[in-house]
Amino acid sequence: MLSRLRLCLRPCLRLGPHLTGCLRLLPLAAALGPAAPAGAADTVAGRPAALVMCYEDVVQRPWSSPGATGLNFELLRRVERQLGERFVYAAKPWRRCIEELRLGSVDAVIATADSKARRSFAAYPLLPDGSADPARALFTDSVNVFLRAGGQGSWDGHTLVAPNQEVAVQSGYLVGAVLRERGYRPRELVKSADDGLRLLLTGMFDVAILQGIEASSLARSDPRFQGHVVQATPPYWVLSFHLAFNRAAYQRNPRRADAIWNAIAAVRGSAEYRQLAGEAGVTAP
Repeated sequence: MLSRLRLCLRPCLRLGPHLTGCLRLLPLAAALGPAAPAGAADTVAGRPAALVMCYEDVVQRPWSSPGATGLNFELLRRVERQLGERFVYAAKPWRRCIEELRLGSVDAVIATADSKARRSFAAYPLLPDGSADPARALFTDSVNVFLRAGGQGSWDGHTLVAPNQEVAVQSGYLVGAVLRERGYRPRELVKSADDGLRLLLTGMFDVAILQGIEASSLARSDPRFQGHVVQATPPYWVLSFHLAFNRAAYQRNPRRADAIWNAIAAVRGSAEYRQLAGEAGVTAP
């Protein structure tokens, strides 16, 4: 319709023979209005409209992969069946996911940590004191410090030492903002844990702070990194990762979002999911 209107407007401006037909199209175009955001309709044919969920397009074993496999999707598919919901998944770079959540282009983002900045556009499952509820999160994971063997970096659980205050981190991750607040210079040059560890091998950095089990597994078992990269203890941060809804989507139907969060907690506590998590090397709470 919009392309037809554009074609018609050209002769209209010249007062050509299409003027009458063009003017007839204007009220219809106005009625159509701007494109609706994701999930704007609550129901389709009497059923809840599918919710569009963005997730990161890199491997974060055992939680997710670009092909929508992993524990997060095992969990969410069980939630779908339990509630009669339908979720549509879109794999994109993490910064893009967060930006589309802010804009309302997607209804929710899978596996985002809570922060004051994100609360301005995202809704999380909350406890009575206003903090995010870890029991209704998708999972809890560690953010760990990795050091180049023989380098000048160190971490003792209290003090992080990094040459020139530079630390390699994954692009768009919350730890980058935290490091910046603490006077460090986070360098967000990579997306994946694999690429972050390879930055240490090159000697560009002596310290990388990377998220999740995937980074720990690579540092421990991948021959490329053995003897060259050391994971320091304890973790730099332990975080809960949530299914966060766009605030406008949440306000349209808070009961729906609450039901999904409650179902996430129920599935996480089920014997079936605990077995899956155990087989993937995760100790379920």
